[in-house]
Amino acid sequence: MKVIKVNRALLKKSRSFRELRKDYMDHTHKTKLQFKELTEGERKKIRAAIIAQVRKNRTQEVIYYIMALIGTICLLYAIYYFARS
Repeated sequence: MKVIKVNRALLKKSRSFRELRKDYMDHTHKTKLQFKELTEGERKKIRAAIIAQVRKNRTQEVIYYIMALIGTICLLYAIYYFARS
């Protein structure tokens, strides 16, 4: 019985979702983000770096797909070859 009483007391102390949401809603409106202003040259430099990284990632992804395709073909060939034996 003691455990049940303690659990009931804990349930009464818990806050509802609406109460918690009110607290969070008050804090979200106060946050303002400040970004560093970039010159046109810096912006172009960052853009070029992003484009280079995207090209590198795309090339790696194509290589991985080709390797997976070759591996799958080899596996299927091995299964076919050993199944005939």
